[in-house]
Parts: sequence; C-alpha cells; structure tokens
Amino acid sequence: MTFSFNHLSNQLVRAISDLGYESPTEIQEKAIPVLLANETDFVGQAQTGTGKTAAFCLPLLEKLDPTFRGIQALILSPTRELANQINDELMKFSKYTDYKTATVFGGVDYGKQIKALKEASIVIATPGRAIDLLKRGNLKIQNARFFIIDEADEMLKMGFIEDVEVLMDQLADDVKTWMFSATMPPPIVRLMEEKLDSPEMVRVKKKTLSSDNVLQSYCRLERRDFLKALKAILLTEDDFYGIVFCETRDETKNLSEKLQDIGKRVVALHGDLNQRQRDHAMAQFKNKKAEVLVSTDVGARGLDVSEVTHVINMGLPRRSDSYVHRIGRTGRAGKTGLAISFVAPHESRNLKFIERLTNQKMIDYKVPDPSASKRNKVTVELEKMFGLKKAIVERGDEFKLDDSYHYYREFLKDMSKEDVLKLLFSYQFNSEFRSIDETLENFKNSMMISKGPRKGRERKRGDRRGNDKRNRGERDSGGNGRSRRERSRSRRRR
Repeated sequence: MTFSFNHLSNQLVRAISDLGYESPTEIQEKAIPVLLANETDFVGQAQTGTGKTAAFCLPLLEKLDPTFRGIQALILSPTRELANQINDELMKFSKYTDYKTATVFGGVDYGKQIKALKEASIVIATPGRAIDLLKRGNLKIQNARFFIIDEADEMLKMGFIEDVEVLMDQLADDVKTWMFSATMPPPIVRLMEEKLDSPEMVRVKKKTLSSDNVLQSYCRLERRDFLKALKAILLTEDDFYGIVFCETRDETKNLSEKLQDIGKRVVALHGDLNQRQRDHAMAQFKNKKAEVLVSTDVGARGLDVSEVTHVINMGLPRRSDSYVHRIGRTGRAGKTGLAISFVAPHESRNLKFIERLTNQKMIDYKVPDPSASKRNKVTVELEKMFGLKKAIVERGDEFKLDDSYHYYREFLKDMSKEDVLKLLFSYQFNSEFRSIDETLENFKNSMMISKGPRKGRERKRGDRRGNDKRNRGERDSGGNGRSRRERSRSRRRR
C-alpha cells in the first residue's frame, strides 16, 4: 500500500494540511510506514533537503503517549541552527496536540532551557549541552522511549561521535534509536553495528547532488577582484535576496562591512557572535529586513529560507559537499535560483571536479546589462510616486502644499519643463548610475585580465628559462662550447 499523509492521525493531518503539504517525499514515503509499524531501531540514509526531518517527526508524534509526563524523546542535532529548525518543524506538526518541546544548546544561559525541560515531552539538543545538563541532573532521559540522531555523518565530522555514545549509554536498554545520515562512513557503520539492535534500514538513492531549479555559473577572476564582481552583481541584479559564502569569520566580518559602505542592508553570521546576536541576524534576514546574508558554512547550517534568489561563493569551498549544501539554499519550494561562484585561476581544477560531482555543466557568468537595471530602478521610483501624481492631477489648485513650497518654485522658475525634469532625474539617479557604470567597467576589466593569454606568458617564461640554461652552458664551457664533463675528461686524459 502506498503511504499518504492521510494514514496519520487527524491532528497531524490537519497540521500537514495547514502547511500545504500534499504528498510525501521519497524518504517520507519509505521511512514513515516502517517507523509506524515496527518497534525497532532504524537507520535512514538520505541527502540533506529531502524532507527527512518530517520523516522522523511525524511518526514520533504519532507514537508518543499523551498521558505520560516527562521526556519521551531526545533528538540530537550537530548544530544549534539545525536544532532550532527541527524544533520549528515539530511545533508546526504538533500544533493540534498538547506535546511541548525544549531546545537546548550552548552559547546561552541555562535558566530558560532548564525551565523548558520541566514541561517537555521532546528535547532537541546539541551533544555538548545535553551532556552538561545530564551531569547537572536537569536532563532526565532514563525513561525516554526514543533517541533520534539527525545528520550522524555531520556529528562525525564535527567530532561529536564520542558524545553521542556517552548519551546512548545513559538511555534505557529498550529505547528505540532512529539514526539519519546522508552518508555512511566506516565510523557511522561501526556505531550502528555496536549500538543499534538489528535496525530496519531505508535508503534513498542519490539522484543528483544539485537541484535542477538552480542555475549554476562561475566567474573566473583574480581573488583581489572578487569584491568588484560582487558589487557589480549587487548593483545590477534586480530583487537580490541572497547569501554570500566566505571561508573564514574574518572574511565574513570584513565583507559585510564593505557591503554596508555601498548602502546594502547586510547581516553576517560567524563564530564571534553570541546566540542572541545570531538569532537577531537570522531574524533580520528571514524577515527581509536585510537583503544580503554573509556567512561561513557553519554559520548557515540549519538556515531554512524558501525565497533566496542568489547564492554567491567568494571562491570555491575547500570541500565539495559544502558546495552542494551552499547552492541548495536557493531554488527551493519550486522556485528558480542562481548560484555564482568566483573562481581564482588556481581553482580551475576544482571547478571541473564540482561539475563531475553535480553532473551539471556550470555556465560562464555574463556581465549584467546595466540598462535593464537602470530602467527597473527608475520604474520602481515612478511607481512610488504614482499615487501622489494622481492626487495632484485630480485636485489641481486644491492640492495642499506647505508654505515653504514657494522657495522651491522660485528656485526653478527660470527653467523649462524639460530642464526641470533633467534636474530632478540627475539629482535622484546620477550618483547611483555613475557608481553602477564604474563598478561594471572595473568588473569587465578584471574579467578581461583574468582571461588574458596565459599560454603566451607561459611560453615567455619558458623562453627565459631556456635562455638561462644556454647562458649557463656557455659560461661553464668557458665560451668554447665544451661542457664541464668534457673538460674534466680532457684533464684526466692529460
């Protein structure tokens, strides 16, 4: 029988309907019936972004005991951002139930988290904070019936596997462990064999590592020109709402400051922020009070925003799977997105590797056309004035103005209508449009330099090396054309 959401309880069906979900994803279709029908350990292998959070949240909510008071399930997440995302999903699904959740992670005070634990049926935690609260006696998991490990391979990469094992040893012998992972490296397989009891397994085959809704492009530039290229894109791409990825926290901080200098609404996510600052930055971006989020890979983990239009890589990431995670931030919910990667000359080989990994050809990014961007900017401003224009035309002389208007009229009285329009247009747009033209010109020049005749330069370097060798040979032979070896033989014969 094919699984559908209608096989769930009425409370969950209502919540799912409110969210607009119509049919389950592949991992949901395969995992949920198994988890509902069996009292067993479970392993699900599926990529990030396939809907696996719902694949364990829905059957978990279905299996909880509404009469039990205490923690019934512990969910482990490698990052606080992902923990928050899981909690958000649980709250949406459980809106018609009485179950309460608590999210616990480091970087914030214990007080509120300890208070939330007292009423929670489900706890979502990062490993370190879970162990801290366990030692303090605030996290009571001895009666928990379910233990869920999300993104187990990420736990391994971040060095949390030993913490996971410590927590598993504190659980009851009959606890049901559900583990989800995108990959199955040997340490994860070993954990599964040693700690899980004959688990049911579900695998979702890899189809493509990147979405067809994401147009992938690259721009080959010297690294010193990356900022010029980014400014050009931000000044010309219409309705930009995107994420710019950097490798380090210092790059993230510096870049966000430079983008603020050109008038962009920017927030940054990096390791120097405390939890309150991180939550504020995330909220600013999600609510579109900021149009650009500058982040490291770690900073963007758990970020779930459906309307991101662009992802820009300030250089190719060191890890290829990071590239896949980055571009997966756009092109969501059936919408299309654009991924642009700035590629330094020495990164060309990595570019080809990523194309093979994603099984998609990356196109050469074309310099934006400034005329279209300028037209749109003018149109936006005119639309803002439409209501005011209509009121002035309809009311005529009855349209009320402040008494100081006569200074304005006096200033413009010796100008024709055409000259007044030129003045107003220039005053409003000249500075911005000049900046666009200059930035694009710098961008084009940088691209031309990076695509210069590199082979020719290599030949010249080779010629110089060849000349150096010949010159050394002449010096070694004393000018008579004989090599050192020949002169040595001659001396031995004498």
